[in-house]
Amino acid sequence: MSRLGPVYTLAAGAVVAVALGAASLKAAPSFQQVGAAQDTTAAAAPPAESLPAPSQEPSQQPSGEPVGAPDPTPKKADYAGVVQGNGGLVAIAVRDGKAVAYFCDGRIEAWLKGTAENGTVTLEGKDSLITAALGGGKAQGRLQVGKAKWRFTAPLVKKPSGLYRASAAVRGAKIVGGWIVLPNGQEVGRVQIGGSGEPAPRYVPGTAVDYYGVTLRPEEPDGFIDELVR
Repeated sequence: MSRLGPVYTLAAGAVVAVALGAASLKAAPSFQQVGAAQDTTAAAAPPAESLPAPSQEPSQQPSGEPVGAPDPTPKKADYAGVVQGNGGLVAIAVRDGKAVAYFCDGRIEAWLKGTAENGTVTLEGKDSLITAALGGGKAQGRLQVGKAKWRFTAPLVKKPSGLYRASAAVRGAKIVGGWIVLPNGQEVGRVQIGGSGEPAPRYVPGTAVDYYGVTLRPEEPDGFIDELVR
């Protein structure tokens, strides 16, 4: 029995050591599993929701011309001058996009109407046409009457210079008179009655004109442009 005592003692010590080792092995993994679980949770967590970037409208590149640039055409203007190579006079009146013109050399005449936009006028009449650019204090362009063509430069003018027109009716016949007055006093005009016409009596701005007993009252373009351009 005395020999077995130490053996039992050693065996018992070995059993205790094994038990302690097993206990320590079970305890240690518990800490590792917690850490692993935390890492797994962090890895599996969905990424934070990112807000969509605000929509960006395409930047507008500057164009060659300013967008919405104002029309250079004057709202109200009167031009009058001499027709080159003819010696007659031409007058143009512009009112809010409408335009009328009158050409007269004492022998022939032409009334024209049309539009004024983008710094130009295009006017048409019976067998007649005017195209002109407006700017720099003048109207400059071309006049065609029948087959004849001329150039002209008509500076801006102020009343009493400019274009005048009068109309009346006598026994069913319509009378129409036209006058152009320049700042230097030069003047020309004609009166049409029915299908015939003749040079108009001299007109003094602001007065009436007597035409064979018929009183004509010439008006500035403000008084007749809407009647001609509709």
